[in-house]
Amino acid sequence: MDLLTSQENNDNDQKIRALLRQRSLLFWLEANKRKSNIIARLYENTVIKGKFEAVDANETSFRFENWESPVGTYDHVVIRGGDIEVLEFEFTK
Repeated sequence: MDLLTSQENNDNDQKIRALLRQRSLLFWLEANKRKSNIIARLYENTVIKGKFEAVDANETSFRFENWESPVGTYDHVVIRGGDIEVLEFEFTK
């Protein structure tokens, strides 16, 4: 009986993980489609502005266009996800 319950819990966990992954992918696809303006708050109080371009499959690297930083403006940049504290998206209809 415990084995069956354990298997059912495992199946439920897999379904929940699959649903969360699907929702995450749909969010990033929509963000990519809209080419949203973003404000990225990095650690040490650095604030950056730009346009969201893409995220890698593991959601560890982010690509932006027209990156306005305190040290200058860049056409294209890739930022490690671990360097980003907060991403604020400007979604318009």
